[in-house]
Amino acid sequence: MQLTPADARMYWLAGRIRSDQFLLYCFDTSTNDDAALRDGIRGRVERIGDLRSAVRDVPGHLDHPYWVPRAWSDDLVVVHRLRDRSWPGLQEALGRVVGTSLDARECTWRLHCYPRVQGAPGCRGDALVVVLQVSHAFADGRRASALARELFAPVVPDVSPPPPEPPPASLATVRAVLRFPGRFRETIRAGRRAAHVNRILDEAVSAGEVPPATPGFALSAVNVPPGPVREVRSVVRPARMFRAGGVTVTVAALTVVSVALPRLLASLGGTAPARLGAEVTIAVDAAGARNGYRNAGVDLFVTEPDLRVRADRIAAELAARRARLSHLLSARRDEVDDHVPAPLAKFGVDRSDLDVVPATVTGNTVVTSVARGRGDLELLGGPAVFSSGFPGLSPVMGLTHGVYGLGDAVSIGICASPRAVPDVDAYASMLGDALDEVASALASTSA
Repeated sequence: MQLTPADARMYWLAGRIRSDQFLLYCFDTSTNDDAALRDGIRGRVERIGDLRSAVRDVPGHLDHPYWVPRAWSDDLVVVHRLRDRSWPGLQEALGRVVGTSLDARECTWRLHCYPRVQGAPGCRGDALVVVLQVSHAFADGRRASALARELFAPVVPDVSPPPPEPPPASLATVRAVLRFPGRFRETIRAGRRAAHVNRILDEAVSAGEVPPATPGFALSAVNVPPGPVREVRSVVRPARMFRAGGVTVTVAALTVVSVALPRLLASLGGTAPARLGAEVTIAVDAAGARNGYRNAGVDLFVTEPDLRVRADRIAAELAARRARLSHLLSARRDEVDDHVPAPLAKFGVDRSDLDVVPATVTGNTVVTSVARGRGDLELLGGPAVFSSGFPGLSPVMGLTHGVYGLGDAVSIGICASPRAVPDVDAYASMLGDALDEVASALASTSA
């Protein structure tokens, strides 16, 4: 079973940009039994075929890589002993982990475990915090959350098989060479189709049948090369605060960011742009790929003083982005990338200049939102209290936000570079204050 073109591009890009996902789950338990923890995770993994896989390259990258079976090894579960077991101490330690990357040829995931954490939000005593690190080629946010649910759900999942053994390297190479001319011709045809579809799409936009693309946003003080250091924080609140006034969790979170981000930029000196936006991940038809999303720019309407009106405008803007990305014409235009032969696609990924500073950006920050389902997860007898996560930084993105709902709690996870956000604790406080303001404003307008 080969990686789809989209997943292969994500796999190759991981060699240049750290793109691993980090899914945090906090369990209310003081259990500190390493052997029981490792045995429990191994028992689940042996039933989940997806978690027993790795990547194998085709020689010379003449074709897309293959998924291959991968046996359990103890290094898949790492138990960290913190000198500072406080919640702030844990978050400092997580910043170091978020700065790492997996080699998907060795493992596609790893579970980092932090027992006996003190003062975790919503926990009565010590907590067990686990962070599932996942290669982005292996899973997007929805798929990774589904795998975490299989790991921690109270009901044992049905047994599923790992990927089958791939063909021998010599046979895979011969197949790739024989397929290359046909795939190259199909790339040319697909490019012509994409150009034709793009003209039709432009006509549909002019006719008002498809929303136009969002214009880019001017760079701000957080749109800087992030460097190697990462700092993370989580703002955890009851889910009802995000649903005040009948808006969705995603819209509420975007409105919160629209309040906090200008304050952050003001605190950094300089003048915040009058127009700020978020790069939002939007689910699309995956067509068999493990990564089924696109990114779109969403205006945050930061000059609108009425937070209820601002939230409504953000909701309408988000709906327009989804409508554009889900339109058949948009999907057909993007199909050309899936026809590019693997060696040409790999060459493009390797040669892309990541140091070029663009004139505009899709968004000044990233906001990704994933619902992680019911709050019925458990580990070593402890119930899950909340979940969080920390979207990766990229060459001109020094601040990202992840919004994650689990049961009755929603968290906003912050990932920041000190170059963009010198005081991440101060920004987390700004975000918490903004959340209180937005929830209050939305609740009052719906009363």
